[in-house]
This record gives sequence, C-alpha cells and structure tokens, in this order.
Amino acid sequence: MYSPTFTITQYILSYIVKCELALERIRTTPLPDTYFTEVYEKLRAEDIDKLGELIGSSIGYSKALQIQRGKVLPTGKAKDRILTNYRSVQDFINVYTASSFYRPSSELMIHLNKLLGKSLVEEWEIGKLRTFSEKPNDIHDNWYKLRDFFPNLKPKRHLDELFLWINTPKNVPHKLIQLAVLLYEIMDKAPFNALNQITAITTISILAKEYGYNHRNLIPFAKAINQISEEIISAFKICKSKKDLTIFIETLLYSLALTSTEVSTLIKNTYDNRVKKYSKLNESLNPRQVKILETMEKERRITRHDYSKLMGVSFMTAFRDLQELLDMKYIQQKGVGRGTYYILSEKIKADETNKPKVGKTLRTFD
Repeated sequence: MYSPTFTITQYILSYIVKCELALERIRTTPLPDTYFTEVYEKLRAEDIDKLGELIGSSIGYSKALQIQRGKVLPTGKAKDRILTNYRSVQDFINVYTASSFYRPSSELMIHLNKLLGKSLVEEWEIGKLRTFSEKPNDIHDNWYKLRDFFPNLKPKRHLDELFLWINTPKNVPHKLIQLAVLLYEIMDKAPFNALNQITAITTISILAKEYGYNHRNLIPFAKAINQISEEIISAFKICKSKKDLTIFIETLLYSLALTSTEVSTLIKNTYDNRVKKYSKLNESLNPRQVKILETMEKERRITRHDYSKLMGVSFMTAFRDLQELLDMKYIQQKGVGRGTYYILSEKIKADETNKPKVGKTLRTFD
C-alpha cells in the first residue's frame, strides 16, 4: 500500500484543530436559504476570481461574479471558458456523494478532468492519463514544470494505490493530511494530458466535501491555494529534495485553516447582523419589506421608484409596502411630491447604535 513519509507536527495538529472548529461553526450556524445563497454566491465568485489569478488568467471579482451567476457564456474566450467550466464543476460537487456517483478514485478524477476540459482542449486530451514520455499540455497550468519523470510508473495504478490508502478506514492519518498528500502527488506526477492543476484543486475540494471538510461546498479551495501560491511551490521543492512531505502538509493546512476561519466568520456575521436582527420583523413584514430594510442600511435612502425597480413590483404595491413600513414606524418619509424619499427611522437606527462595539483583533496562525 502507498505509504508517504511525513511527521505530524504541532503545527499540523494546530491547523487541523482550527479547521475542525471553523467547520463546526459553519455547520451549526443556521442561515435561511436567502442569506445562504448570498453567502455561497460571494464565496464561489471569490474562488473563481482567485483561480483566475492562480492560473494566470486574472479577470477580477466583478467578472467572476457574472460567471458565478451564469451570465458569461461558456463559448467565449478560452480564459473565460476554463472558469465557466470550473463554475459548472461546482454544481457537480454540490450534488456529489460517493454512494450515488464514482467513489473517490482515479475514475472520479478522470470525470472531473473531462468536465473541466469540455470545449477547451482537444477531445483526445480530455480525461486521458498520459504516459510519462508525453509532455502534458501546459494550458492553464502553472505547476506542470514541477512534475518529475517516472519512466516505469503507471499513472492509473499509482492513483489507484493512492486512493486505496485514502479509502482505507483504519490506521491512516487525518483526512486533511491525506488531501494534502494527494495534492502533492498530483503536482509531482501530473498524471493527465491537460489541466492537472485545476483537476487537483477540484479533486481535493470534492473529497473534502465527501469527508465533511467542505460543508455545502462553501470552502473556496482555489482561493486558499492562491494565497500561498509561491509558498506551496517552495514547500513542494523542499519536500521533493528531502523526500518528506511534512512542510508541504503544514503549508496547505495553514491556508485551509485560515480560509475556513474566514468563511465561518462571514457566516457568523451574516447570522448576527441580518438573521437575528430581522427575525422578529419577519413575523409582521413580508420578505420584500425585510429586504428593503436591509438595503436601506447601505443605501440610506430610497424612493418609491427605487422600491418598485429593486423588488420587481408595481408602483401601487411599492406604495402599499412603504406605507405599512411608515405606519409601523420602521421608516420615515422625507421630501414632497416627486422629491419624496424614505430613510430608516430612529427605531431601526437605535438598534445599531446600542450594539456593543467590538475592537478588531489580528488573528494569527502560528
């Protein structure tokens, strides 16, 4: 059986604990569907944006958000197409379970590689494991030069042995350690004809979800790897020379701990500042009215025309909704005639003013 060399250091244990704690907060913080969708969209758009940076096809957050919303066609430029394919793979990850699709295996990786390479590389290159005399296609891959030469190694057999080690239920290290080892092996072997780097990232993402370390596919793995893009290459080279994966595992788990904590903080803040704050309002207001109160915290003022446009309702419906908010003293009316606009009332502002102020602290992962 495959048996990598590494040492479980205090750093590795610390990062695993931080991941576990962050994921527990994510799992146990209840977000209604509306708020969850907003958080998910933000995290996935950030992930697409950072993947673009990682593979040398930077597009910016605004374009990434359009891709996440499905507003960029997959038939466009090649650098857009790989990102639209990546976004489509996330839909597969969302519904994936080992019991209903491929179990964690080389077959699963081949399937992911096919989805990522659709309409992007030649048909004969998609979902194919290369022989080690063949040079992999370097399109959208900044890791392909790191690969080593293994003339006697059979890529499928090697991956099968690796997944046998991962799937063994007893006497194996923590799953996050195994995912780090898997990433190292894909960087080292580059087993596919094309798109090894993105296939590696999507593979550890989907396996993390299967093993409970990517709850509802919220953890942006491409973002996590991009923020250590230089460090992970340095760690790879050191481990390669020492034939010991400890530093590589530490580097990846550091970033995963940091990213998981950021996600848990985002979800907790969303719950505290929006769900808890407006939970009582939901009993007396319709969803449009709750939504506009949230919007007014940012925009400060709105008109009836704004309300009608934002909520997609008629002018009369906007008038009735706003009049109800006025009657319940959630908003105030200012101006006259066409200059009429609405602002939050002192009743809402007081809730914000009376909140305890919390100083910002810098969190480190030593």
